[in-house]
Amino acid sequence: MRIGYFVGHFPYPNLVNTPDYINKYAHGGTEIAAYNLAVNMANRGNMVDVFTTSIDSKNSIELYPNMKVHRHGTSLKIASANPSIKLIYNPLNYDMDIVHAHSPIPYSDLPALLYAKRKKLPFVLTYQFDGVETGGSFARNAGVSLYNKLFIHRVLKSADTIIATTKSYAKESPFLRRYLDKIVVIPNGINIEEVTTPVTREKSREILGLPQDSEIILFFGSLVEYKGPDILLKAFKLVKNVFPTAKLIFAGRGHMDNELKETAKQMKIYDDVIFTGFVEDDEKPLYYKAADIFCLPSTTLAESFGIVNLEAMAAGLPIVSSDLGGIPDIVKNGVNGLLAKPYDFETVAKHLTKLLKNGEMREEMGQNGLKMVNNYTWDEVTTKTEKLYNKLIENH
Repeated sequence: MRIGYFVGHFPYPNLVNTPDYINKYAHGGTEIAAYNLAVNMANRGNMVDVFTTSIDSKNSIELYPNMKVHRHGTSLKIASANPSIKLIYNPLNYDMDIVHAHSPIPYSDLPALLYAKRKKLPFVLTYQFDGVETGGSFARNAGVSLYNKLFIHRVLKSADTIIATTKSYAKESPFLRRYLDKIVVIPNGINIEEVTTPVTREKSREILGLPQDSEIILFFGSLVEYKGPDILLKAFKLVKNVFPTAKLIFAGRGHMDNELKETAKQMKIYDDVIFTGFVEDDEKPLYYKAADIFCLPSTTLAESFGIVNLEAMAAGLPIVSSDLGGIPDIVKNGVNGLLAKPYDFETVAKHLTKLLKNGEMREEMGQNGLKMVNNYTWDEVTTKTEKLYNKLIENH
């Protein structure tokens, strides 16, 4: 079949680790999910066209086996968004069997909707997270507010099928809950081989310059409000009272970087908090291997899933995360991790301390996570999505 994907950003495979690319064309879980789904669909013999924006003002077409990536020059820059007017009309020159957008990204959602209506094709929407008006710039928050008020329900109502990453998130989201009758749950996935390594824990720490005798807590992701790095920092301060040799690693970058560093200095724990900045792909497995616990204390429904939780499971780590959105569907409290209410840094600290005190519990939860993560491979996700496409095309 011919599949048309619409996504705001789409990774450049050959540039992803270069500094210029990172600064100009940052991407997160939504874009990575779109990339992996498109590649896996193409690998199965489907003809895939991806309609997205470019890193600059230039139009281009990249050719891969069974896949074309149509990059459209950006028309303007609004906060972290770089919409392209050409994304509205250029795709009309190509014929598809089905349209799939990754939402909520207005400058790709709306072109996908218009394309599907014009071509009279089934329209699938993967709804990755709720756009929330907290954190970031005034322009960013104003844009999110405008989209939520004027457009998001039009897009959701027009979709033939909405893919949610978990059942819990679909019921909890203020935007999705009214469309439960047309929601299908298909989780995001991971490539297990990309986050695991045969290198030992000791060797990983040696390579990364980390102390062998410290208890290491790992956070992986963007340093933004909804992922709760500030909550983790407060929790870590309490953990230090029990484990004075503990270290906290913030693996990632974001606009809270300087704020977190200043807070750590004020708390007098700065020397025990490691800020890595952007982590290249070949180093990611080493950080997971070096850690004792993974922690993602998300605070809002902007974090609907947390792919990094899956990565930590694949690495055999116990997880401390939030009882929020779809996270409890992945991190089972008391099974492969421990959950806390959003913003409850004291409970996060208690969970971290409990796990650091109990090596057997860490090992058991890590092993449970390893067993569970096999349900979240991209091969599984692609199979479920492909079946959905065929059903929609047949019944359309």
